[in-house]
Amino acid sequence: YVMPYVEGESLRDRLGREKQLPLDDALQIAREVADALSYAHSHDVIHRDVKPENVLLEAGHAVVSDFGIARAITAAGTEKLTETGIALGTPAYMSPEQGAGRGVVDGRSDVYSLGCMVYEMLAGEPPFGGPTGQAILARHSLDPVPRLKTVRATVPEGVEWAITKALAKVPADRFTTPAGQ
Repeated sequence: YVMPYVEGESLRDRLGREKQLPLDDALQIAREVADALSYAHSHDVIHRDVKPENVLLEAGHAVVSDFGIARAITAAGTEKLTETGIALGTPAYMSPEQGAGRGVVDGRSDVYSLGCMVYEMLAGEPPFGGPTGQAILARHSLDPVPRLKTVRATVPEGVEWAITKALAKVPADRFTTPAGQ
C-alpha cells in the first residue's frame, strides 16, 4: 500500500509550536484518529505505533499514517510482538502489554496509545516520561496516570475520566474500541 501525499503538518509539528491544543481541537483530532483506528480494527489491523508523528493534519482533518509496524489482529493476538519478543513502537505511547514485548496485543493497545496522545494534546507532554525508553515503559506499567487537572484545570471531568479509562493498565479495563465502546 502506498499512502497518498498529505499536504499539511504532523500533529507533532503543531504540538511543538503550541504545546497544549485548545480542547475542541484536541477532541476533534482524537475523534478522527479514533474513527481511523476503528476502521483499521474492523479490517483486522492494529496500528501499534499511534503517536503525534503519525497523525497528519490536512485541511482541518487528522489522517493516521505509517502503518509500517501494523499487524493483523489475528496474528498479533497469537504471536509475540516480534519473533524475538522485542517490543515495537514508541515508548512514550506504548501500552504496558506492548512495552513488555510479550503477551497478547490487540486493538486495546491502540486505544492506550490514543489515550497517551490525547493526554499530551491537553497537558503539553505525554503522561509518562523518563530518561530512557526502559524507564518510560516501566512507568506505563507501574505508575498511576497523572491527573490532567494538575496541569490544565479547565479539562472537563468527563474528558479526564475517558483518558484515564483509555490508559488503564489492564486491557480489559479500557474501552474495547477507539471510538469508546
